[in-house]
Amino acid sequence: MSGLIRNNFYAMESNLKISFIMAAALVFSPLIINNATIYPMIIAVQIFLFVVNTGTALHADEVAKWSKFELTLPVKRSAVIGAKYVTFAILIVCGLLIGLCTAVCINLSGQTWRFLSILWGYEYGLGLSIISVSLMYPIILKVGTEKNELVLLLSAFAAVGLMCLIAAALSPVTGEMNLQHPLAGMTSVSAALLMFPVSFAVSVNIHKNKEF
Repeated sequence: MSGLIRNNFYAMESNLKISFIMAAALVFSPLIINNATIYPMIIAVQIFLFVVNTGTALHADEVAKWSKFELTLPVKRSAVIGAKYVTFAILIVCGLLIGLCTAVCINLSGQTWRFLSILWGYEYGLGLSIISVSLMYPIILKVGTEKNELVLLLSAFAAVGLMCLIAAALSPVTGEMNLQHPLAGMTSVSAALLMFPVSFAVSVNIHKNKEF
């Protein structure tokens, strides 16, 4: 499986470098922008920036006919799909680490900031990223990669919509529909983490029945 994971990163190498440069540049934004309300969204964007590379990698594999070639390898189809989901997880962790650097920079800048506000940035970024890839990959696997950017965009909108629904459902407890409430954030991340293995199972089933 390690070879399959490396191949995934090779396929997105150029775009991944761009995402890393953009995310790294945002680390120093607290030194320029003195607005604590923007920092959570910056962290969320940093996490999501790495996920947007997934569609490019999948399209590159299809153009190179890798999707057909990998079926000849001595690995199970579940391992092929598993490598994709491990890659997704690594990308999200990379985003989290860059976001952590931003939190450190905010602290070093001496500005006043709220822990719960910064925590929401991580929760929103995690929820958006995990739900997006969980929705996107089975769809792309089913319909093809020609519209990967559109599928990713629609998946991201669906992720935001789901998080809004969760916040609305929790409004009797939180007092209002508030995406930034800690309970709404934790529930969104929990829902995302549940969707990830379900998405994996659906993708394995689609791959087993797919004619290449």
